[in-house]
Amino acid sequence: METHVDSSNVSDVCKKVCKSWSWATNANYCSKGTRIMVGWDANLVDVMILHQTDQVVHTQVMFKLDRKSLFVSFVYAENYYKTRRDLWKNLLAHRMFMRDKPWVIMGDFNSSLFSEDTSVGSSTLNIGDREFRDCVYDLEMFDVNSSGLHYTWTNNQHKKGPILKKIDRIMCNVHCIDMFPNASAFFHPYRVSDHAPSILKLPNVTRDKPKPFKFVNLVAEKDGFMEEVKRIWSTNIDGYRMYQVVRKLKLLKSPLRKLFHKQGNLHEKVKSARKALDMCQMSLDGDPLNENILAQHGRLLQEYKDAVHDEVSFLKQKSKVEWLAVGDSNTKYFHNVVKTKNHLKPYFLC
Repeated sequence: METHVDSSNVSDVCKKVCKSWSWATNANYCSKGTRIMVGWDANLVDVMILHQTDQVVHTQVMFKLDRKSLFVSFVYAENYYKTRRDLWKNLLAHRMFMRDKPWVIMGDFNSSLFSEDTSVGSSTLNIGDREFRDCVYDLEMFDVNSSGLHYTWTNNQHKKGPILKKIDRIMCNVHCIDMFPNASAFFHPYRVSDHAPSILKLPNVTRDKPKPFKFVNLVAEKDGFMEEVKRIWSTNIDGYRMYQVVRKLKLLKSPLRKLFHKQGNLHEKVKSARKALDMCQMSLDGDPLNENILAQHGRLLQEYKDAVHDEVSFLKQKSKVEWLAVGDSNTKYFHNVVKTKNHLKPYFLC
């Protein structure tokens, strides 16, 4: 970011910095110099430039090791708040493309998000900061769990009194945390610069390992559960009692996994059952005395209730939160709690 490199010298600079890397810049979109340069090791990742302006470069990053895909927008915002409005509009437009994709926005936003993001001055945000805050709220983004420096910029005026601000951020959406639950950011000391270098760490970009066994409560309600438990528990195993118990519990893993997988995709089952029930109720509305439709309605209604029960039970267990006694099943809430588990909670903006 903020490279101060003339577009005619970009190629030479890239060759001197990480010679084997691939590079892309937004030099063609800048009226002066080159504002953003993106470099990557082609042996580790494939990077596709999706769109760019003078203030942002939108990319798709594909990790070759585990084939996971991450969308990253590199930002270097203008100094003047009215000019930054083009950036906020661009990010909001790009959000329509992201939808349910893992998305990171990182860079120099030249704006503060909270009153505590500046070491001196008013406790209220100015118009430029408020517009940035509104944009972040609409994007549904939040800071990646971070360490290192809080203030990322300094005016380096030590004699007159330094001014420190947090204007550089690494933010992501809930889908990013879903895919990379251990993501973290680190802000290094700025040393002789005026900005703190920032690094996004994705420690779980590795080959997927077998998932440990976890007992899903809802399988205890399903046909075949007690039969499998009785079958395994009646197995003759030699050894001490405690060894027998441990061995039988291990033997239960496979049949219980199969029983859970037999339930299918719980979320898709709810969608399918809801759609079938809606169509049946529309038919019933046109022929309310039809006994066949009435019988079908009773069956579909029970299937829908069972599907919702299973989904809510699964999400409730996975999110490890108390059941909300407000509204209906609140499945969207539970989805988001699960995805942000073990991560910094998103802030709420007023």
